[in-house]
Amino acid sequence: MEENEYQNFKLTFSWNGEKFHGYQQQPNVFTVQEAISKAWFILTKETVTLTGCSRLDAGVHANCFVLNFQSRTKYSLDRILKGLNGIFHSQLHLDISLYSVDHVESDFHARFSANGKHYRYLIWNGFSEHAFLTRRCWHVRSKLDKSELFLQFQNYVGEHDFSAFRAVDCGAKNTQKKIYKIHTQFHPVYPECIIIDIWGDGFLKNMIRNMVGTAVDIASNKLPKNTITEGFLHKNRNQMGVCAPAWGLTLMQVFYSDIELNSSLKAQTFFPAPC
Repeated sequence: MEENEYQNFKLTFSWNGEKFHGYQQQPNVFTVQEAISKAWFILTKETVTLTGCSRLDAGVHANCFVLNFQSRTKYSLDRILKGLNGIFHSQLHLDISLYSVDHVESDFHARFSANGKHYRYLIWNGFSEHAFLTRRCWHVRSKLDKSELFLQFQNYVGEHDFSAFRAVDCGAKNTQKKIYKIHTQFHPVYPECIIIDIWGDGFLKNMIRNMVGTAVDIASNKLPKNTITEGFLHKNRNQMGVCAPAWGLTLMQVFYSDIELNSSLKAQTFFPAPC
């Protein structure tokens, strides 16, 4: 490789979103993109343009967040992995970890090369709390019809216009999204914890949080049972449920091949860890 030749790097991260104002760099707030850019500069003295697989809302967690960028660094992949993690943990004291780093083809794009994403949302519905689990869930204290809740989530499956479920400031031009699958289950040890896994080809700003909030409002008798199906028709955000809090949401996985996506969709068991 010539001295001035760029290489496309693919990095996969996990992080606790509590102290970050989302991924995308913004003025006057601390974001994951800013943290990673700073760590990379400390390691290589190189300024790079990071391309993330998603913006992610402030407070949302990541189990497997993919980004890519062009770099001239000669550092080995192992040195990058160990160096960045050392900077994150020992120097910057951040709850962010680099899981893997790879060289990829020049046309790989963390966002546009993806053909699906898997998100998880956690709800805690009970009086008694758990020191670790409850703080990672939306603590819904009102009585929920669990059967109705699970049933309502299935109304989202399929291809629909999700205009009624996006943030009012969402600027996306295409609001037609496809939900491949939604799997709901109770935590095997703590039944107060409800785990909602959602697979789709793409998601609008606040879309999953609004989906969850609307389903919860229906299951707690705050909204009619036909609210979701009617929402696909009238496309009015004001007639839908609340926006569920960000801290209950985690990006679980991003898929870059049909094999990966189909394998995840066909899985019959899902690990019950909170993130």
